[in-house]
Amino acid sequence: MELRERLYAELKEFIVNVGWTHKIHIVQSDKLMWWANAIKIVQILSSAITASGLLAIVLGKGSFEFNVIIAIISFITLVANGLDKAMDLRKLSTKEKQDANNFWKLRESGKRLLSDVQFSTDEIANVKTKFDELIELRNQYNDELLNVPSRVVTKASKLLKERKDNDYSEDYQYFIPQNMMELKEDEK
Repeated sequence: MELRERLYAELKEFIVNVGWTHKIHIVQSDKLMWWANAIKIVQILSSAITASGLLAIVLGKGSFEFNVIIAIISFITLVANGLDKAMDLRKLSTKEKQDANNFWKLRESGKRLLSDVQFSTDEIANVKTKFDELIELRNQYNDELLNVPSRVVTKASKLLKERKDNDYSEDYQYFIPQNMMELKEDEK
C-alpha cells in the first residue's frame, strides 16, 4: 500500500475516532449542566420556601408540622449547597465542553488533510507531517480527558446511531463529506 492510500485510510479512522470522542464529551457536558441546573433550582426553591414564611402561614408557625417540614427543607437546602460546592458541576461541564471542542478542531483539521490527500492539493510528505502533529495533539488531549460513565457513551452512540465497537466503516457517513469517501486517482 502506498503512502497516499495508507494516509487516506488512517485519516478516515482518525476523523471518526476524534468525532466519537467529541460527541461523547458533548453529551457528558450536557448531562453535567442539566444536573448543575437541577441542583440550582432545588437550592432556589428550598431557600425560597424556608425564607418566605409561606409554610408558617399555611401550617401555623410553631406547629409540629411546620417545624418538621422546615427542618426537611433546610436539610435539602444544605445538601444541595454542599453538592454544588463539592462537585462544581458547572466547572466540570465547561471542561467537558472545552475538551469536546478540542476534538472537534482535530476532526476539522483531519478533514482538511483528508481533502488534501483526496484531491492532491498538498505534497503527501507535508500532509504526513501535519497528520503526525494532529496525532500528537490528540494524544495530549486524551491525557487530559476525564473518564465518562458508559451510559454517556451509550447515549452518544444512540444520538448518532447504533454502532459496533472499533468498526468505523459505517460511521464515515456521519463524519466525512460524501465527496471525500473514496480516494480519487492521481491525475498526472
